[in-house]
Amino acid sequence: MTHPEPADYDHLMRHARARFPGASITITHTEDERIHIDADGARYTFDIGSDDDEYLFVGRLGSFAIPLMDWD
Repeated sequence: MTHPEPADYDHLMRHARARFPGASITITHTEDERIHIDADGARYTFDIGSDDDEYLFVGRLGSFAIPLMDWD
């Protein structure tokens, strides 16, 4: 069974592709309220429950921010 993509999937993918051009990228939303971006095997994680004004992804190779999706 396939699940629908989360509303922010395209937004996150667009920013991830811009940050990691040419990389193989997967985005995973987990049941424990995390979002993982994997770029060529390097995993970056954002905790959904945080009150940040941006998505802050943290991984062993560093961190990066993606602006929140505009829901208008």
